[in-house]
Amino acid sequence: MISRNALSFSEKKVSRNAVITLIMGIVELVGFIILMLVSIASHGNVGIAGGLIGCLLVILAFFGVLWGVLSYDDVKTNQQFKISGICLNIIVIFLGITLIML
Repeated sequence: MISRNALSFSEKKVSRNAVITLIMGIVELVGFIILMLVSIASHGNVGIAGGLIGCLLVILAFFGVLWGVLSYDDVKTNQQFKISGICLNIIVIFLGITLIML
């Protein structure tokens, strides 16, 4: 008797590169939220250090997009987190550019 909940051999493993891309996007987004909260708490006096941290987060977001787009994955891996990670990194880039322009 075969169980319906048994894993099939055709099920794909999640790609490590996709998970790295998603984690990078989440970390960068959390970094911008923390930077924004510190800026609000200090009434906008984050100084040069805040600008450098913001620029560093934008550079890391560009790297995250490149990592997600250019990383090679087998056909056998599941790409379920790669698109969301790339989109999250693009959101971080636009958020960073917006905050730098303000």
